[in-house]
Amino acid sequence: MKPTLMLKLKYKQMKFKLFMPAILFAFLLETSCSSTKIKYDKSVDFSQYKTFAFFKKGLDHLKIPAKKKRFVVRTISEALLQKGFTKSGRPDFIVNIYTDLHDRIDVYPHYYSPFYSRAYIEKSKEGTLFIDIVDLKQKKVIWSGSRYINLRGNDYKQFKRAIYKLLEKFPPKK
Repeated sequence: MKPTLMLKLKYKQMKFKLFMPAILFAFLLETSCSSTKIKYDKSVDFSQYKTFAFFKKGLDHLKIPAKKKRFVVRTISEALLQKGFTKSGRPDFIVNIYTDLHDRIDVYPHYYSPFYSRAYIEKSKEGTLFIDIVDLKQKKVIWSGSRYINLRGNDYKQFKRAIYKLLEKFPPKK
């Protein structure tokens, strides 16, 4: 083998060894952030709940545009209706929604030559969507779920996916 070829191969191996931990870390971070966290009161019999409504003050403080807010409410309603619950003015439980969103800025370098370079910057929102189910008689949270969301691209699709994933196992079965 030529010495220059061996140096190139060693350089590629070294580069791979340096970037592999970074790639693995990024993968673990992405999979851990996309997890759904659910907590609920195991002493509660969820079969007693038939009707729901939304917590008005919670919706007023939801920090997303009005159009997306209506979409989120409609999607949660749709998911709960599919599970056999009905919307009511005198509900058994109320649904409280809130988000913790912040700006995310990704910078992707593009190099055209050794003398000129340019970076591509992509801005999006990311954070957590929270859904709480509150028993009105007991006045306490009986079920709570949270899910990481990255609103890059189609925000509506991301919200819908997060909502259905959160409510997938609601109500909990004993």
